[in-house]
Amino acid sequence: MTSPQQTSSLVPTPSRAERTSAAILAATREIVAEGGVRALTVEGVAARSGVAKTSIYRRWSGRHELALAVLLELVPDPAAAPDFGDLRRELEHHVGRTMKVLRNTPMGRVLRGLVSDLASDLELFAAFRVQVIARRMADTQIILERAIARGEIPPGVDYEFAHELLFGPVYYRLLLSGEPLRAKLATQLVDALLATLTAGGTPTAGETEAAVAVATSGDA
Repeated sequence: MTSPQQTSSLVPTPSRAERTSAAILAATREIVAEGGVRALTVEGVAARSGVAKTSIYRRWSGRHELALAVLLELVPDPAAAPDFGDLRRELEHHVGRTMKVLRNTPMGRVLRGLVSDLASDLELFAAFRVQVIARRMADTQIILERAIARGEIPPGVDYEFAHELLFGPVYYRLLLSGEPLRAKLATQLVDALLATLTAGGTPTAGETEAAVAVATSGDA
């Protein structure tokens, strides 16, 4: 039988580099939670974490990369989309979980602080698209594919367009209108998407691509 001492010895001890990175990110989270991205500086992170600025810059180029790193920690795991056997329940959980994270963690404040930089920094936006948007999109696709397999909705749905219908209003409220992300919003958004899906109103992937091609052609 393995003793508690033997079991604890099997757990890898974080390296010095890992401990340093963890301290930097912990300090970044605290500063963002207190004052948002505007309050975040490399100097402030260094002072709070006890890590030299040179060590921070070896890992992240500046405060926006630090903010993005903290943001990625807060993004729910795509593999956590549960199978309830019912499309409505799964979509409401999907949207509701995202809104809860935006309301109750620093993620909402980080996003509001990063939005102008995402618009002007192509590298930052590319990282955000791959590591944040694509992960949420993966959840939506998994849920809709399960619903198609169960016969709840017809095949051929444009997953990206459906995802935009679900989450566009959420981020509009978060970043533009300032309206609260109330729990009932998840139900309202799912109602609207399901009405569109069951009515056959959501374009298929092929139809969306054709519409984009027409809209961007020289004759449009």
